[in-house]
Amino acid sequence: MFDEVLFQQRLNDFKPEPLITPVDSKEEDIEIPMVAEDDNNIDLAKGNYLNVLNNDEIKKASEDLIREYGVGTCGPRAFYGTTDVHLELEEYLAKFLHLEESIVYSYGFVAISSSIAAYCKKSDVVFIDEHANFAIEQGLVAARSKVVKFAHNDPEDFKTKVQEVVEKEKKKTRKFLIVEGISWRTGKLCPLPEFIAVTEEFKMRIFLEESYTLGVFGATGRGLTEYYNIDPTRLDMIMGTLEGAIGSIGGFCAGSNMTIEHQRLSGSGYIFSASLPTYLVKVVLKSIELLGDAPQKFSEFAKTFHRFLESECRFNVESHPEAPFKLIRIEPKTDETKVYQYCKEKGVHFIQNDEGLVINLNVVLLDEKEKLERVYEVLKGASGLIA
Repeated sequence: MFDEVLFQQRLNDFKPEPLITPVDSKEEDIEIPMVAEDDNNIDLAKGNYLNVLNNDEIKKASEDLIREYGVGTCGPRAFYGTTDVHLELEEYLAKFLHLEESIVYSYGFVAISSSIAAYCKKSDVVFIDEHANFAIEQGLVAARSKVVKFAHNDPEDFKTKVQEVVEKEKKKTRKFLIVEGISWRTGKLCPLPEFIAVTEEFKMRIFLEESYTLGVFGATGRGLTEYYNIDPTRLDMIMGTLEGAIGSIGGFCAGSNMTIEHQRLSGSGYIFSASLPTYLVKVVLKSIELLGDAPQKFSEFAKTFHRFLESECRFNVESHPEAPFKLIRIEPKTDETKVYQYCKEKGVHFIQNDEGLVINLNVVLLDEKEKLERVYEVLKGASGLIA
């Protein structure tokens, strides 16, 4: 017979070994910088344009969400990877962008490539910039559409290419245009109104990629539609990463109800990937909520920094004056390396890649005058190394 007393005694005596080795908790910053910033080192390599990664309110909101939901959902959105916070963000993003609906992906790259492959098919013709980013290119590889490239940010060349395709086609085909708000590779700004005019003339669909304009362009950070005062519904879809000014992980697409609902069944990156961890969803919500006048401040700072690079340093700055990163091209490459190494030795760190020197701005420098003056001083000194 069952002995209740003996059972309780054995339960009380049972002292199992812990499943994991306990570790001492310690506080760490959310971001992992390329270099340890201190009085001697300034990191302009990381993309933290609005300094949201250092925001205590966002950190606290993330911590609270982790305690409630854990660190991951462990499932795709269509199974058990959707929480009320995911749905709240999708509704919030749609309202923020003045569109009907939005969808959130786990990774920014996948949001772009999967959304393209969900709509563009083998029989379609897709027009892209000659410097289109890698995510767009991979989306079109998956779509297997016919790709036509036009000169960088050139609406006239785009129109010429469209006319050539129209004249040669025997049967009408669906046509798409995919453009970037700010080019990932050159930092140049897309002349969106001119491109829209051509797509409307030829009854084409247009997708706008806003990874580097969301949060920093427009008075409230809504991107190019706000910057150019364009009705967002004139675009078929807006997409991009949440890994720039917003300071989180993941990507999004926004458009009409029909456009977005199609992705929930056809977007491979949405269907087959574990959903974005809930605390990172909260980071996006809080970042957008706290934008305030930061986009306007950042715009003025970016223009001031741009003028300094061109007028004081005499650098060839290819990126747009309001772009969140500054792309500097120096020829020959040996001179570019000299500038990079000089700045690195002086404690001002940024990126050197195949495109040139990339300086990522941070609006917090406006409040840290000593750091900003040091950046100016070092860059001015580096400019003296080249003819």
